[in-house]
Amino acid sequence: DYTGVPGGGAVAQFFRTLPKGWSLDDHTLDGCMIPQVPRDRTGHIITLTIGGNDALSRYEELRDRGVAALVADHYDLLAALRRANPESCLIVGTIYEPQMILPDDLIRALWALNDGMRANIRRVDGCIAEIHGAFRDHEDEYLCQDIEPSLAGASVIARLFAEQWQAWRQAAE
Repeated sequence: DYTGVPGGGAVAQFFRTLPKGWSLDDHTLDGCMIPQVPRDRTGHIITLTIGGNDALSRYEELRDRGVAALVADHYDLLAALRRANPESCLIVGTIYEPQMILPDDLIRALWALNDGMRANIRRVDGCIAEIHGAFRDHEDEYLCQDIEPSLAGASVIARLFAEQWQAWRQAAE
């Protein structure tokens, strides 16, 4: 909806880059948080952009106690998905900064959270879609409504997914 174009979301755009014969089982959910992600789904390619809504809803915890609990929840999700999909390409995005100005403590927490998420992704032999780095200094172009990917932002995410998928395929050959 945020892209203003039917099929403009990152998952739909990424799907259109796949060879013929693939089917899409899209469970994208606006506002999704880690506890809401089904852990028993299976697929050959699994993409996740998760953690940003959790970080916003757990701001006080992140500020007061750090990111360890959220990083642990993220790992539990990825590990469950990997157990259910041992041979699948698991592509997980990092968390971008919103357009709005964040307090320094939340920015530090976001960077620490991304570091923890990257470590989690490596632990489960996943592929890192470096959304945070790609969006940095492009928030006005890639985001709308302060925090949602615009059509341009969704295109960037789709490109990152496609790059990780290609790298995963090449490594598997």
